[in-house]
Order: sequence, then structure tokens, then C-alpha cells
Amino acid sequence: MTSSNPIVIDWSSSSHSFIRIDDPSFSQHISYYPIPDIDSQAFPNNNQEDYPIKDFSSISPISLTTTPPNVDNSFLISFKKFHVTKIHKAGYNKIYEFRRSKSFFFEIVDHHLDTNQLHLRIHTNDYLMSTIPIKYHSTSALPNAKYQISKGLQHFFSSQKVIPRRIQKKYFDMIRNKLLDRIMFIKSRESKINNKNTTTKTFFNFSYKRYRFHFGIFIPYDYKIEAKGLSIPPRLCEVPCPIVMSNNRYGCGLHFFHKYPAAIAFVRNEHGDFTFKNQHQDKQFHANLTFDR
Repeated sequence: MTSSNPIVIDWSSSSHSFIRIDDPSFSQHISYYPIPDIDSQAFPNNNQEDYPIKDFSSISPISLTTTPPNVDNSFLISFKKFHVTKIHKAGYNKIYEFRRSKSFFFEIVDHHLDTNQLHLRIHTNDYLMSTIPIKYHSTSALPNAKYQISKGLQHFFSSQKVIPRRIQKKYFDMIRNKLLDRIMFIKSRESKINNKNTTTKTFFNFSYKRYRFHFGIFIPYDYKIEAKGLSIPPRLCEVPCPIVMSNNRYGCGLHFFHKYPAAIAFVRNEHGDFTFKNQHQDKQFHANLTFDR
């Protein structure tokens, strides 16, 4: 293999045709940099067919275009504790029992109550839960019920310490679907127009080993509690409602019968039929009772 001889250029002589870059006279000769005259060049069309010439001077660069401000659709979820005393905690009032079981009632909103940030609360009688709110993000200004329940369950599972992750993943969809069904049951019952005392529970039971929970939908109502002997203004009751009835009748276990003192009671007569209490039984009454069933 033969090696090629290097080319040696004699820069002292002017007979060569090479240009030396570091020569000061190189940057002064514009002949080495021919600048084309764009205006003098002849283009094929040369606008001879009277095409409209578009003015692009009004188009601003991409970096200068204004972008709309980012809209914050986040919302807060926190626990809110309640406590009920002096009540018989059996039947549907078992949601107020805090030693043997824990209750969690989820707030669901279908419209913004004010212009502030949306804040959902989970009403519970578990005093070990932290009440510090946590922010969750959404792509909608008002999330639907399914998304609100999903984030509420996520907040619950991240705060409790007795249900393992494996059980959470297994029963997450089931609990969410039961809560969504409970919303439909509540709306169906309270929209009925009759005076029957048929009740629909706002909660359902869930147990894991020796731990028992009551998951339900929180229903706010406008019963005012007055402080006897004190000069403070009355406040609204914020205890969860265990049942709902027709004609939009609902209330907590303490104030339900205070709010509806003239409730219609049904009793069984000697034939085993349900009749109104302390009401005269005639043929027309039995016909109306049979028709309303």
C-alpha cells in the first residue's frame, strides 16, 4: 500500500488559483460572494395572468400569538365529621353507630352553588379521618356524578388503613355502581306523589373481615336547629339522612318526625289489610286503598 504525497501550496506566489481564507483581502472582494438580484430574475408566471397577490404582512409570528389563559377545573374533597347522641341506633339508624361500624356519605352536586371552587365533602362518623382537603383535577367545570363518586372513593381508600389495595381494586367498581344506583333509587322515591310511608334507604352495607362500613349519598335538607337559651342564630342540620319517602320527605333520625309531625300511619285491620290509622273504613276507602297499591 503506497502513501499519497501531500500537496504543498506556495502562498507567496500569485500564480495559484486557490483562495486563502485568512487573507484580509478575501472579505473585501464582493466578487467572491455574488448576491443574486431577486427582483431582476424572471419567474415563469411573473403574475402575467393577474393572480391576486396575498399580503402576508399582517400575519404575526407563532411566538407572538396570544393564547387563552389556562382554566383551573380542579375541585376539593375532604371529610366532614358528624356525631349523633340520644338516639336508638337500630334499624336504619345504625348509620349513627361509630363503635361497631363506620359511615361515609358522599356529596354529589349537579350545579355550582356559588362562584368559588367546588368543594365536595364526605360525611363520616370516623374521627380518625383527616379533614384536610385534597385537590383533584378534572377536564370539566362540573364533573358528572360518576367522576365525583370515583374521586370520592379514591379519597376514601387513600385515607383508610384497614382495606388492602387488592380488595380496593376488586370492589371499587362495585361500590361505585351501587352508589350510582342509590342516586336513582332516591330520585325515584322522592319524586312519587303519594302519602304512603314506604321508605328507601340512602345507603348500603359493605364489610371486609371484621370491619363494617355504610356507604351512602348525602342529602342536604333545610331543618334549622335553634339553640335554646343562647343568643346564637339557628343553624342547619348537617347529619346524614338514612331514608327518603315520597313527596320529597327526608330527614335525619333526630329531626325527621319533628319536620313531619302529621305523618300518615298505616295499620293492619282485622282482615290483614293496611288501612289508615283512626279513619273510618267504608267501601270507598277500601276501593281507593286497593287502587293506590
